[in-house]
Amino acid sequence: MSYRITTYSALQAHLSAANTAVMLCRANIGRLPLSSQERDAAIDRIRKQIGELETLILELEGPGGKLAAPFIRTRVRKASPPRRTSTLSDNRT
Repeated sequence: MSYRITTYSALQAHLSAANTAVMLCRANIGRLPLSSQERDAAIDRIRKQIGELETLILELEGPGGKLAAPFIRTRVRKASPPRRTSTLSDNRT
């Protein structure tokens, strides 16, 4: 299974799975016996995930809040260094 999003249907499938996970976490959250440290750790993790979702929205909206094609990270290939010619091949003495 590939985790890369390459189609709209794949994006929808991942968002659906994320929604299912959130609903399962919310099912009995009020009844969990959490220590204050566990509660703080969970809150921090939730805030980080909200930040990731907000970043996803910004990437989909594009610059200026306008709907645009999402930002796609591409790998930039470095050009090979130019070949040096030997100074001895210049026929200079």
